[in-house]
Amino acid sequence: MKRSRIFFGTALSAGLLFGCSDDGANDDNGGQGANGGDANGGADEGGSSDGGSHDGGASEGGSNEGGSTSGVVRIHMTSSTEPFAHADGLSGQTPSAHKSGVRSLTLYREEGDADALVVFDLGQDSVEVDYADGSDTLVYTANTSELKDGIFKIARVVHSYVRYEIEATMHTNGLSLPGTFDNFQALSDGSLYEGELHDAGDYNYVFTTNGMSYPASGVGAPVPEWESTGGFSVQFENGEWAYYFPVNLAIDTDYTSPVDVYLGVNMHESFRWEDQSTLGYAEGVFDVTPTVFEPVLKFGANSFEVSVEGQ
Repeated sequence: MKRSRIFFGTALSAGLLFGCSDDGANDDNGGQGANGGDANGGADEGGSSDGGSHDGGASEGGSNEGGSTSGVVRIHMTSSTEPFAHADGLSGQTPSAHKSGVRSLTLYREEGDADALVVFDLGQDSVEVDYADGSDTLVYTANTSELKDGIFKIARVVHSYVRYEIEATMHTNGLSLPGTFDNFQALSDGSLYEGELHDAGDYNYVFTTNGMSYPASGVGAPVPEWESTGGFSVQFENGEWAYYFPVNLAIDTDYTSPVDVYLGVNMHESFRWEDQSTLGYAEGVFDVTPTVFEPVLKFGANSFEVSVEGQ
């Protein structure tokens, strides 16, 4: 069994070669997103999540698996909520029931690559990825022979939507009501969720307190103010919410053994906001009113890891 690993919390790229016996050389240059974004992300929070072993089963995703003469590449997304040393001065929570829809994965040899490799693109559909601690979602299975040869330096992953639960205190009519938000938000245009198409910014928030639920839905939901964190950058382009991050993947389409690629994230207290000094608000509590939320400055992975396992 061969295994290589990249840790993106510090934007360190180790070479990964499908079918190669060694780990490859280190590459400290993360490069830029294929459309000009800083793939290093400029994050001030370093570190890396420990991906651990991948012996457990994975939830199923898409597939383009074909004949026996070709190897296969299985794309996984994994998550950890192990404690992470935050250094941003913000308050945070680890969301529960946290999931997102992954629409596509594209690899670039360099910025502006005109012959980019679209590993998969599900259009309005997506594969739902679970961010619970220890989760392993099999997002897609591709035939190695149907990919492209080359050394790829940049990855682009598009997310269609996000859903999560977060604890909050609602301040209204002189009362402070602790409860829970159960939130859905579309991140990309043309996203299919539970049989309905949504565009970026569509939302459905439900606040529950004392056994009563208060829904709110609409368009134009805000997104976190920080556009880079955890070793990657985020861009909204052509109606898609795209994450760019540096990789160093060398693909040989003649390789006939199975390869598993694991994209791992650390999500410890990844929902992060700036506490306000409003009367009745508490430090470390996500305080809201029916119309105003404390500013959410970050909501994404603290660190990013890529590892490869093959025979």
